[in-house]
Amino acid sequence: MGELIMSGPVAGLTSKNKITAEDVAMLRREVFADGVVSRGEAEALFALDQTARDKCGEWAPFFVEAVTDHIVHQEKPEGYISEENADWLVRTVSRDGMVDSRTELELLVHVLEEAKSSPGQLSAYALEQVAHAVIDGKGPLMIGGELVPGLIARAEVDLLRRILHAFGGDGNIAITKAEAEVLFRINDRTAAADNDPSWNELFVKAIANYVMCSAGYEPPTREAALR
Repeated sequence: MGELIMSGPVAGLTSKNKITAEDVAMLRREVFADGVVSRGEAEALFALDQTARDKCGEWAPFFVEAVTDHIVHQEKPEGYISEENADWLVRTVSRDGMVDSRTELELLVHVLEEAKSSPGQLSAYALEQVAHAVIDGKGPLMIGGELVPGLIARAEVDLLRRILHAFGGDGNIAITKAEAEVLFRINDRTAAADNDPSWNELFVKAIANYVMCSAGYEPPTREAALR
């Protein structure tokens, strides 16, 4: 595990199965003490997130902030997610192809939002997490029992829109083939359901953007195309 876990005050957190607000304050001091969140520290935070079952409300925002800072701002070039770092992030949050927790899903989306540019597979992987829940009833979005498998509610549409907007970054990037394939699969598997009306609007606009680019036209920005 990372060097953060090896430090004295932090070592005890791995065995007590609980993270309190006081623990988060201590972790924040430890992690940001030198202004750099290292790979080892990021991996240590992942280990804590996976082992501690009782986590205070302050944990998730801190975890997302710290790991995002590492992968977006500390890894070079700053603001750009390399293929290697995208693969590391997916490997770290994946359990049999699915994100393990809502916190890690929020991390994935936040990284996309903060990065100026990221590999296409990272956005497609985030979209897949929504597809797992909507189509198969699996994954962290099912925790709490609010999502109904086979149907797209407004919350899922908003999350899909957020992911698609995030991947656009600073560039004029059209909807990719990988993203379009996930959207088509969601639409096909929920076509007979009473989906929220916002889903059809998002789906049509996203696919139109993809088709326009595929036909050789310069697409509008994602923000303009999906609003």
